[in-house]
Amino acid sequence: MMGVFKRLDLLIASLLKWSVIACFFGLFLLMISGILQRFMPEFKISGYEEMIEFLFVWMTYLGATAMWREGMLYRVGAFDNVFSKSVKRALGVIIHLFMIALCWVLIFHGSDFALSAGEITPFLQLNKIYWYAAIPICGCFMAVYSLISLARLLMDPSFEEHQEVITLG
Repeated sequence: MMGVFKRLDLLIASLLKWSVIACFFGLFLLMISGILQRFMPEFKISGYEEMIEFLFVWMTYLGATAMWREGMLYRVGAFDNVFSKSVKRALGVIIHLFMIALCWVLIFHGSDFALSAGEITPFLQLNKIYWYAAIPICGCFMAVYSLISLARLLMDPSFEEHQEVITLG
């Protein structure tokens, strides 16, 4: 059974990674076309701003979800060497409870926002729910990963949640 969950986790990780890359690539192409539009006015892309907004929203939330899954969110690493292992674990539990509360806000208020927006894009004539749906959908994935990390913190004494990542030098 655990093998199924690990494969599902790897599938989700891969989908998140490639979705972020696809959104970024789409934004890159749209930005290049925006530059071309300035030099060649006859070259027009209808709904240009709407597509950029859509890709940027999804890239942001999917990227945040990918980072959430990896446990690579920003944190204050100065406390790692100050506190004992038991205090760090207790802080980890408290932090994950706050993270789950944030997920609750993203899921419930994000859903309410998406469902009540009723906004239609001017050119593409699409409901903006497709833009705003990124909030509760990614919030659900974030909540699952927070619950998994919280359970691991509580059940496995050898589990170290965050690994030190040195990005400079």
